Amino acid sequence: MDYNFLPIQTDDVSIKKITNLLKCTFPKARKYTEEFVFWQYASNPVGSMIGYNAFFNGELAAHYALMPVKAMIFGKEEKGLLSLNTATHPEHRGKRLFPILADKTYKEAKDQGYGFVIGVANAQSTPGFLKKLDFQFVGMLNAKLGWGEIVRKKDGKEVDYERCWDKASIEWRLSNPELSYKVLNNRVSAATDHFGIQAILKDFDQELLIPDIRKKQGFRPIKLWIGIDDTIDWKKSFYFDIPLKMRPSPLNLIFKDLTSANRKFDFSGVRFSALDFDAY
Repeated sequence: MDYNFLPIQTDDVSIKKITNLLKCTFPKARKYTEEFVFWQYASNPVGSMIGYNAFFNGELAAHYALMPVKAMIFGKEEKGLLSLNTATHPEHRGKRLFPILADKTYKEAKDQGYGFVIGVANAQSTPGFLKKLDFQFVGMLNAKLGWGEIVRKKDGKEVDYERCWDKASIEWRLSNPELSYKVLNNRVSAATDHFGIQAILKDFDQELLIPDIRKKQGFRPIKLWIGIDDTIDWKKSFYFDIPLKMRPSPLNLIFKDLTSANRKFDFSGVRFSALDFDAY
């Protein structure tokens, strides 16, 4: 089969085609509406999605999209990409389209001045990113359940990686048309699909005050925390690891340096929260 590879576009026709492919690839994911895809792909104040599509006879066969983000890396703010949506139509699977799309996307990203790609991969997709696309395995995200205060360590460590948020990017993130959020005392949270459980997405430092959104989420006394953050003193916080056998799939943080510096992260130097990717 001869495929035509073209950069992602975000006009109305392109959004509709991408939405239809995502629905076909992930039929159980109800969030993939045209409104959601437009919000995710074209409304981000940091920049529109970049990536590549594979077309066959004018129809969208495969797709890879990355979201522009800003992050502090080893003390310096830098623009990079969050690896986000990968989709291949069932009729075109097994054609090795994803490595081709990824290679073209990373070259385009480097040409546009992006310094890195970061992502969250499940157990099934992680080996492909590591072996075929030369990503670093940073570590498995922690997943904890508990209640009460999350206590911070007094002695802070230098951070290798932390996503940068500002007023515009937070407002955009919280305007997700398919999910509502609660904000109280600088904590962003969301209801989960499990009775009585609320997900903590991020606790913002006081330097950046987030207006409260008093969204009712029902009685949810148990808190779910997903991420990596060595500044938290879990020994003084009433939270416990969720056993691996009780998780749908372990989630792994992966990183690819697009510069020539061959940078790597230390797990304990990363601050990464559920708000930093698309879990909620």
